[in-house]
Amino acid sequence: MKQHSRHLQAVMFLAGLTGYTLCIAAVDAAPPGGVVPSATRPRVAAVSGDEQRSLIEEDWLQSLVEPLTTQSDAAGAVDGVKDGKYAFHTGGDPCPWWQVDLGHVQPITRLVVYNRLDYAPGLHNADTLVVLTSDDGQQWTQRYDNEGRHFGGISGAPPLEVVFPDGALQARFVRLQIPSDQPILFHLDEVEIYGPDDPSRNLALHQPADQSSLSQWSTAKVHKRRGFPTEECLARGRRLAAHLHTCGVDVAPHLAALDRAERQLQMLPGDAPESEQRRVYFAARWAVRQLVFANPLLDFDQLLFVKRFTQEAYPDVCLNHMPWVSRPGGDLCVLRGEGGAGSLFRAIADPAPVTGDAAAAPPPPSLTCLLNGALGPGHVHGMDLSWDGTRVVFGYAMARSDQPPEGWLDRTQSYRLRRAEEPIHIFETAVDGSALRQLTTGEWSDLDPTYAPNGNIVFVSERCGTSLQCNEYDKDETSCNLYVMRPDGSGIRRMSVSKDGDYLPHTLDNGLIAYTRWEYHERSWAYIQSIWTVRPDGTGADAIFKQHFVDPWALEDTRSIPGSAKLVAIATGHHTLATGPLVIVDTAGGINTPQGIGIVTLGVQPPEGGMDGVPVAEGGVQDNGGFYSTPWALSEKFFLASYTHGDVSTNPVGYGLYLVDVFGNKELIYRDPAISCFIPIPLRARRTPPILPELFNPIAGDATCVVSDVSFGCEDLDPQQIRYIRVAEPIGWPYDNQLGGQRYGEKGPTLINWTPIRILGDVPVEADGSAHFRVPPDTAVYFQLLDENRMELRRMRSFVSFQPGERRACAGCHESRGVAPRLSPGPLAATLPPPTPLPAPWGSGPVSFLRDIQPILDRHCVECHSGLQPAGGHDFFGGLTEWSSQYEQMWGRVPGYGFNRAFETINRAQLVAIAEPNLQDASITPVLAYGAHKSRLYTTITQAPHTQRVTLTDDERLRLTMWMDANAPYHDGFVNKRADAPAYDLAQDVELRGKLHEVHQKRCASCHETDAITRLDWIDIHRTEGSLFLRAPLAASAGGTEKCGSAVYASADDPDYQAVFALVDDALARAWAHPRRDLQALMRYPLRQSLTRSP
Repeated sequence: MKQHSRHLQAVMFLAGLTGYTLCIAAVDAAPPGGVVPSATRPRVAAVSGDEQRSLIEEDWLQSLVEPLTTQSDAAGAVDGVKDGKYAFHTGGDPCPWWQVDLGHVQPITRLVVYNRLDYAPGLHNADTLVVLTSDDGQQWTQRYDNEGRHFGGISGAPPLEVVFPDGALQARFVRLQIPSDQPILFHLDEVEIYGPDDPSRNLALHQPADQSSLSQWSTAKVHKRRGFPTEECLARGRRLAAHLHTCGVDVAPHLAALDRAERQLQMLPGDAPESEQRRVYFAARWAVRQLVFANPLLDFDQLLFVKRFTQEAYPDVCLNHMPWVSRPGGDLCVLRGEGGAGSLFRAIADPAPVTGDAAAAPPPPSLTCLLNGALGPGHVHGMDLSWDGTRVVFGYAMARSDQPPEGWLDRTQSYRLRRAEEPIHIFETAVDGSALRQLTTGEWSDLDPTYAPNGNIVFVSERCGTSLQCNEYDKDETSCNLYVMRPDGSGIRRMSVSKDGDYLPHTLDNGLIAYTRWEYHERSWAYIQSIWTVRPDGTGADAIFKQHFVDPWALEDTRSIPGSAKLVAIATGHHTLATGPLVIVDTAGGINTPQGIGIVTLGVQPPEGGMDGVPVAEGGVQDNGGFYSTPWALSEKFFLASYTHGDVSTNPVGYGLYLVDVFGNKELIYRDPAISCFIPIPLRARRTPPILPELFNPIAGDATCVVSDVSFGCEDLDPQQIRYIRVAEPIGWPYDNQLGGQRYGEKGPTLINWTPIRILGDVPVEADGSAHFRVPPDTAVYFQLLDENRMELRRMRSFVSFQPGERRACAGCHESRGVAPRLSPGPLAATLPPPTPLPAPWGSGPVSFLRDIQPILDRHCVECHSGLQPAGGHDFFGGLTEWSSQYEQMWGRVPGYGFNRAFETINRAQLVAIAEPNLQDASITPVLAYGAHKSRLYTTITQAPHTQRVTLTDDERLRLTMWMDANAPYHDGFVNKRADAPAYDLAQDVELRGKLHEVHQKRCASCHETDAITRLDWIDIHRTEGSLFLRAPLAASAGGTEKCGSAVYASADDPDYQAVFALVDDALARAWAHPRRDLQALMRYPLRQSLTRSP
């Protein structure tokens, strides 16, 4: 930790009952980076007209470059560059392919394939590669099958080399394909093909290539330019002129300019040289540009914006808040007209060249850099303008120098960088550079501030101390939630609770705060980045759009459109920056209606995922690719935004400021070739949104909820079936700067849940279908409808949190709000005090399979369902299992992962109906889709013939059903990656297995395969003598089961029995002395009768 800039007072509470860490926000005694000056010394410079004219015309030419295609991406594998990185990248389709056209049928003697080496999870994707050839590109013949063998590339393992006998193979097209029925990513470094005539000449070099699909990582390796669309340009201008005429603009001079340009086009001969075509095209563009900037909505002469290098480090909705993600550099900037009212956009419309008639043109605008180094090296990270237009609040990431820190592009370095680099803090300054002050300090990054209507400041922060849930095997990364503070930086408190993250808040014209919530509670980790709103006091949080449909994967940077209930946003992906098409969002048609998305920029696609919605009625902008960012609406038809050309959204210097309209026009306002520009905001006073009354009470404790009709929205259920509502909490993964991120689970064959689940209680539903209950504040909760047996009927695969003292009421299951609630008298429950919730049988902590469920299986199931031939092939023994070796090869052994045999059996045999953690699903949860009612384990154990042998107690039945309805989690706590003493994982003890194998080889090999009975998951973790390879061969008279037919060990005094017992007993002693995560749950609630018992 950096000690020179902060005196950290941190309190950490390790909850012994639950196994997760709560972090209390740090308090600083001194501001970071030394003393913050009380004012800046802004730097003012004139904007060169010559440079801007050149940039404008260059921008027009760049817009003519053809968009990214499968061919332009595929060309990377035949460009002669071998660097171990991906040269092309498909989009995750089944049976993806890449191919090259050699130009004509010719003999092929050798094929060399260089694998991509820089991404461990994809290192083996191409192991099953096959080679096909064709003479016509239509009929294909398989020539080679790699059969799962791994190959390398420029280093390490050698590349794949396939040799064909001279003259045996002739073809024009060569295709490489991964035969897979499931979607898989295909990416290689380079492909080389050689023939017999010149064995050293690569026949594939720079030849036309193609591939099956594009991905967010695809880039164009070749760039072609289309012709000059002069007619389209003039048509756009005329559409705009017709609209501006209705707004009172005198468009006659502009129409005359368009007419002149059109006559020039008509006079142009068909064989005119490119220079003449370009001249006429530029004439049309300049004419339209003058019209574009005659818009009466451009009634301001100062434009506030941010210069900042575009984020390059791991772009992702949940990773854009790290202080080192961008190169240091940039400033808060003001572009100002210097010729009186209206001069800014007159000068921008037609920048005067230095050699032009200065008297006939407005003076060039000036550019003011407000900070001008006052805070040292770093970059601005989010910014907002006060309602009166006098102050700017912004996040600033201080850096050690003007260079990024070592390792900044490597996500595995995040733990070190977080401890070494200064977090992002929030500052405020007057628009003239005076009154600079720091508002936040501490060990957590605070960023992306927005002014609330009452002057408070809402911002994004890592103060929640929550780790990301995915890709954390070798990384340490945080998620963010919303916080609010008073105008002077005091009174910081939490507004939202999300284990996955809340981002990019902006105050809307109705006084609410809009933000993007990423969530994947039992739904897709990719598809759910929807628009939420919350009151500025943190109450009333709710989703308003894109909660239950897939494309686009995310809507981000949502802002109000003046004079409209509609919103402007960016449609984007998940593993991306907030870049993509600029869209209008209309929530009036419903929360889950893709047609509510009006696409303004049709030629732009999200950098990841698909794009639903409808084009705006006027047609929109037909870009050739590129990406939009940080939009600001002037109306429903005109927008300021950042934009970059090309197919790389992270171009550090690519983004400039533009004016975009629905009629198809896009004109550059300002660009700095040396750095990107973002967040254009007219620098002027705005109407303050309504100040909403505060509804939270910090001393009131719990929030209170009233549901008027729990059956509303559940038409497939008889209302009388619903007798309880369950309140449950998905617990976020903890993070602190000493231990880094703690983990729950990773993708693997036995992952069921992303988080531990804590059941807060079940509350009764009154006769009229209403319910009234309390919910702890600042806690993410979800709800389930239950029947009379407290079994799930429907679940909420989302979550919400409440503020202290908040009172919320809802109609019922209103995931689809397009239908008005039923008319009914006041809910009965509201007239009654909230009842005490019925608790889970295991108490207030999260459920643990090993502690709370396995004992039921031990009592009722293990006698038949264990051993070499468990009944029905279902083994419910309680021995511990190790984590998948496939994933250990990739990420190393992980002490604390692993399950037990019964849990793996249940999971692999799909005996419980769960919402799978990697399920790519965004839909509304159906009735009776998951849980105990749909689970074979429950129906089997509670129906004949099992009921003849098994009688569950009420407590056991409730434990089983509540666990299943919680989506059947295994663990109740987390893995500390940096424990002082690593846990001993008995299931991974190779030495123990070897010693047991020696004894079994001597005593058991005559009847058994030694490996089949030398199983560490046969060890009874509670009683050494209960281990199956000790009980089965032991004589019944000595306390064994003698399942081997005749006793192998006549008594417990047998030396080999004693040896095996000692080995297991010692291992169990170590396991309990240094318990892995699942055993810790048993230690919190001891069930073990005794560790050992002498034989």
